[in-house]
Amino acid sequence: METLKSIFRFYINGSIHVALAICALVNITFMKFEITGGNTFLFFIFLSSITAYNFVKYSKTSKLYHRRLTRSMKGIRLLTVLSCTLFVYVAFQVSIKTLLYMIPFIALTILYAVPIFPNSKNLRSVAGVKIFIIGVVWAGITVFVPLIYAEGILNFDFLIELTQRFLFIVVIMLPFEIRDLEYDAATLETVPQKIGVTRTKVFGSVLLVIFLLLTAIKDNITSIEILSTILVTTISLLFLWGTERKQSEYYCSFWVESVPLMWLIILILLQNLFS
Repeated sequence: METLKSIFRFYINGSIHVALAICALVNITFMKFEITGGNTFLFFIFLSSITAYNFVKYSKTSKLYHRRLTRSMKGIRLLTVLSCTLFVYVAFQVSIKTLLYMIPFIALTILYAVPIFPNSKNLRSVAGVKIFIIGVVWAGITVFVPLIYAEGILNFDFLIELTQRFLFIVVIMLPFEIRDLEYDAATLETVPQKIGVTRTKVFGSVLLVIFLLLTAIKDNITSIEILSTILVTTISLLFLWGTERKQSEYYCSFWVESVPLMWLIILILLQNLFS
């Protein structure tokens, strides 16, 4: 049992779960825009997500502990190095155009973690912008870049999907901000710090309503997309309103981050059911 717990913790702490969530969102984009042959890109995004998230989370930790890293941290460092190496290898199989369009999002990720602003600040420590930066990066990586990779058409439906994805990610990040209330410095001015927990949930609910309603104005819309959007909106609302300041260890890091995977499963099931 203890071995299974260690494997699960490594799965979460090594950013494998969040990388799968990002890949699920990319896959949703492929399915909505009827794009096939995207396995190389999915592998590319999976590896880059592990590399980026572990860089953001553990760059200071690795520097601090050096050779005194715990066994778990050594494993995470090895996973990160391996993922980064494979990421570079797979990058040669992706078009230059795709890589160029990824640069702004890679830059935002680096600026999010590396202190380059006055007083040794990074973007994460700039008041009030943390979840919105994450929203921009995730929306770009899971909607914009996949369509560039597949040479898809950046039409009106693309703009709506990009907006919806941004709203969805911002809402999914709110439970994390509620969880981190007692740890975040007051200078971060996160949404819960500014308006409180209950109003944060109301704010997220409003964003989800907009997320849902935007589906209705798409040019090409199916009953499957409408139903799947309603279901994922409901699931997201339940997780948002179920968030408390004191929560179980994996409420956010596993369950909330599983919502994109649930969305993908719902979409696959509905397509199989109605096809």
